Amino acid sequence: MYDVFCYGAISLDVSGKLERPLKLYEHATAIDYHMSVGGDSALVAISLAGLGLRSAISGSPVGNDPMGEYLLKAIRDEGVETLVPVEGKTAITAIVLDRDKRSTITFHEDTPENKIPVPLEAIRRSRCVYVDGCFAKNSAAIGKTARDNNILSVLNLDRPAIPDIGLFDIVIAGEDISKAISPEPAAAARKIHETNKGIAIVTLGEKGGICCDGGMMAIPAYKVDAIDTTGAGAAFAAAFIYSRLKGESLDPSLAFASAAGAYKTLHRGSFIKFTEEDIINLIKSGE
Repeated sequence: MYDVFCYGAISLDVSGKLERPLKLYEHATAIDYHMSVGGDSALVAISLAGLGLRSAISGSPVGNDPMGEYLLKAIRDEGVETLVPVEGKTAITAIVLDRDKRSTITFHEDTPENKIPVPLEAIRRSRCVYVDGCFAKNSAAIGKTARDNNILSVLNLDRPAIPDIGLFDIVIAGEDISKAISPEPAAAARKIHETNKGIAIVTLGEKGGICCDGGMMAIPAYKVDAIDTTGAGAAFAAAFIYSRLKGESLDPSLAFASAAGAYKTLHRGSFIKFTEEDIINLIKSGE
């Protein structure tokens, strides 16, 4: 039995901070080099494990190579069970921080989606499923399985999964992807809710966000001196799921999630382990 089963992108993240602004077609040197687990679902899974929940991950194949060995060991060392196909080459995401801007590029094999297994039996033994939406057909199969078995389902919206919004109880959309629904965040949240009849969240970074569950509510923003926004969305999602599975109502769950996203930005790299106490302390510091 898993508390949360996560499905989607798994990669090795390599990030660096530029010494100076990069000009087109110019070589640049990056400092403050970091390497860590990457991929939205993998980050959510290890964040949930850090909060004390039993989590598992499946999705992108991990290569039978040194990078894959490092990646799987790092995930397992955080207490996450891996049901991951080992084949091909490990996906690697290069992240470049240039002052207040972040650019990424992911190198991966073009594995056909129908060749990526979906462990439906493991999903049926979970309290909650989290899907990052990068695999459209597989995401839909997971959403339908969760709905048929009365399992809480959460979708982090990506373009391939837009047609499947209605299969998920909770849909979280970043500001950029929400514009594919509507140019206005509140209107996007409303349209998502009208489709899934559940909870629709549009995150807006340092501006907090918007949530619609029939009524509209603002998600509080926590002002911090951000160092690196990579992984903040995954921290938000993990914290929100954790709070809801604890039985918290919507308002405190949104506040806790927003604070977790802000907490992540205080640290370099794609991932920082955090506890409930860490997030509560950040919330108290802003009161």
